[in-house]
Amino acid sequence: MGKLLCKDNKGFSFIEVISVLFIVSIIIIILSFNPVQSFDKYKEKIAVNNIVSDIYLVQTKSLNSDKGQFINFFENSDEYVLYYDGERHWKKVDGGGKTGTGARDIKFKFIDGKVNVANTVLVMFDNSTYEIIIHLETGYITVNER
Repeated sequence: MGKLLCKDNKGFSFIEVISVLFIVSIIIIILSFNPVQSFDKYKEKIAVNNIVSDIYLVQTKSLNSDKGQFINFFENSDEYVLYYDGERHWKKVDGGGKTGTGARDIKFKFIDGKVNVANTVLVMFDNSTYEIIIHLETGYITVNER
């Protein structure tokens, strides 16, 4: 007769299971390094966007007020202050960032939605620096990563 083939052999052998686990673990290790850096970048961009939102908030508040509205950035500080509706609002830069202009503190005054001075605010993190450029008159904001 011939050799009988066993048809009841269901499942995987030990070697097959170990091989699949090895390949999956290598893929996980490779993918786990990149998202950590991406997550830090993501947190930095959120922090910069929060500052830009606060600048636009002060600009918008100035449209409905007879008084000028201000935002102050301090050199090498993790805080900045907003002045609107007759009140002072202190804000912290998220993600461990620091603001600055490169030389001195700067105060932006908004009247009727227009800014009195054009300048660049730097937002510095451990691994990167962002420039928030506030354009004269229009108050238009540009964000660049250095």
